[in-house]
Amino acid sequence: MEMTKMFKQMVPLVLLFIPAALIGQSPKSAVGGYATLSAGGEFSTFNPDYTCSSSIPFDCSPQALGPTAFFNLNLRPRWGADGEARWLNWKQQEGQLESTYLAGPRFRLVRYDRVSAWAKILLGGGWITTAHYPQPGSLKGSYFVYAPGATLEYQLKSRLSLRADYEFQEWPSFVAGVPGHDHGLTPNGMSFGVAYNIRRAGGGW
Repeated sequence: MEMTKMFKQMVPLVLLFIPAALIGQSPKSAVGGYATLSAGGEFSTFNPDYTCSSSIPFDCSPQALGPTAFFNLNLRPRWGADGEARWLNWKQQEGQLESTYLAGPRFRLVRYDRVSAWAKILLGGGWITTAHYPQPGSLKGSYFVYAPGATLEYQLKSRLSLRADYEFQEWPSFVAGVPGHDHGLTPNGMSFGVAYNIRRAGGGW
């Protein structure tokens, strides 16, 4: 249990320091002249899967809502890295909480004028506390998570972009021992937010 607490505390710190560590190196040796760094926030609405009869993103009552913080480090014009921390702590059933800390590569599928579409695959950890914990039949734990997804970005200004993001999470080792959940958990949903371009291509800040 102590190791789980330590890991939970360390993961968001690692996500925060990854871009700082990379940018701290020589741009030519570490990320090259194409590198850009952006960060921002989103509002997320997810189907938490647990106790929901459907896996459709907006077909659960109540939906899981909450904030997301993210960064994007684009090492080349078409590929880079994505990191995020999401806390789905609002509007769920009595006391239910879900949070994830994920990072991984992303690839730009297409760009047209100011619009870019990206695909991503993220890995990391997920934490869940089910409703009415610690009553019988409830649980609290941490699990490995992988999550494919896609992001649509619209460049509003030189340093500001609007985002819409879809993510499908797989918690393969999750077993609740309750009817309908003797399998991995699959939360999925949408996030909407803004990104601020901290570092522009060519090394500009």
